[in-house]
Amino acid sequence: MKQQIVLPNQTDKFLTRRELAKRWRCSGESVKRRQRAGLLHPFYLSERKLLYSLAEIEALEAAAAGE
Repeated sequence: MKQQIVLPNQTDKFLTRRELAKRWRCSGESVKRRQRAGLLHPFYLSERKLLYSLAEIEALEAAAAGE
């Protein structure tokens, strides 16, 4: 499946899939599952390279914590 390449805002902070998996103490596959479920919306730098918005990640974490 061909993904549309979207360039992120240069002032935003981002994490790679590996960095996010380490932050959440899970596997990269778990991050992929959350992405396929529509919980994460990555920015594609190429067909194989993507980044996740730190602001979106922090919002998900706050929602999970009930804040």
